[in-house]
Amino acid sequence: MEKRHTLPISVQLLLEKEDKILLMKRKNTGYEDGKYCLPGGHVEAHEEIRKALIREAKEEIGIDIDMQDIKFYKVMNRKVNSNQEYIDFIFKANHWTGEITNEENNKCEEIIWANKKNLPKNILSFIPEILKNDKVMYLPYNWDEN
Repeated sequence: MEKRHTLPISVQLLLEKEDKILLMKRKNTGYEDGKYCLPGGHVEAHEEIRKALIREAKEEIGIDIDMQDIKFYKVMNRKVNSNQEYIDFIFKANHWTGEITNEENNKCEEIIWANKKNLPKNILSFIPEILKNDKVMYLPYNWDEN
């Protein structure tokens, strides 16, 4: 039997405050270090996607989010390079408890609130694409036909 193609799944959290979004500056991860990203990470085996988002929010930025406060925003089929692809689930949360803090100093240099219309130059390239159109729910990214 031929082995099926599998893709890693990630969750990403879009937190907004006025015209700003929360970004984390990556370090010591081995992927795009020095660039800003959204809070999030990989979905673990046998983990429901929204629960992964709740776990990652707690692990990375120290906040608690209730399931009913998570709103699906987009799904992205992202080609990283010729050998790697991802399925990314992006969610918004308008309510959370706790103070946003850098809980992973070993992987995150800083946390900032960045203006959506004036994002840092050193940002993961797909984040501006995520923010472009609120009505688009499926986003293929970095495929030849884009």
